[in-house]
Amino acid sequence: MIHLRRATPEDFPAIIGLIENAATWLADKDTDQWQRPWPDRAARDARVWNGIAEAVTWVEERDGMIAATVTLTTAVQRELWEHHDPDADALYLHRLVVHRDLAGQGLGAEIIDWAAARGPGLLRIDVWRTNEALHKYYLRQGFEFVGISPLPGYPSAALFHRKLVTLG
Repeated sequence: MIHLRRATPEDFPAIIGLIENAATWLADKDTDQWQRPWPDRAARDARVWNGIAEAVTWVEERDGMIAATVTLTTAVQRELWEHHDPDADALYLHRLVVHRDLAGQGLGAEIIDWAAARGPGLLRIDVWRTNEALHKYYLRQGFEFVGISPLPGYPSAALFHRKLVTLG
């Protein structure tokens, strides 16, 4: 069972560490995902920091370490979703990262289910174009492939969504 909490500024180094750890792991996979922060390190770090400052980034702790992180927001990147109903009632997942030592234990799926229970409409994510293994992962998690955004130069433009279920 997960117990996500909102990330604090003190969590920033650990979140960046999760991302860097995942990038190292991805280096020998058939993808260029995160091999170079997009568009650069300062912009990536600013997105992570802003997610914390806006209280939309969450972390899961296990055994005294940050085991996973996710950013969940209602803010749509209109230019990314412009051809796929950008006005839809949706929650957007960003930077879902699980520590590699905990990979394969279902933590990512639990976080997705936690996010999916947070509202009606759609749960959306944009995924790195070249990471076909990640595309398959999201399909297994109940997402549907929506399409590729034509946003020029944006590497994370494979679009997926999952219908949310309102409990109650």
